[in-house]
Amino acid sequence: MTARICACPHCDCPVPDTAVPVNDRYYCGTACATAHDDRRPCQNPKCDCHKHGWGGIKT
Repeated sequence: MTARICACPHCDCPVPDTAVPVNDRYYCGTACATAHDDRRPCQNPKCDCHKHGWGGIKT
């Protein structure tokens, strides 16, 4: 089985098997799933997806 990649537009992190879909999309963590509200960083410290100012969905 191929690993799922986070639905956050600037994130390439794998999605854990335990992830719950948000609006039919899968995210690697809460920060990505909530469109980085308050500029919260990705759960992966090496990922800088939160720096792109993504204004996606809010949960």
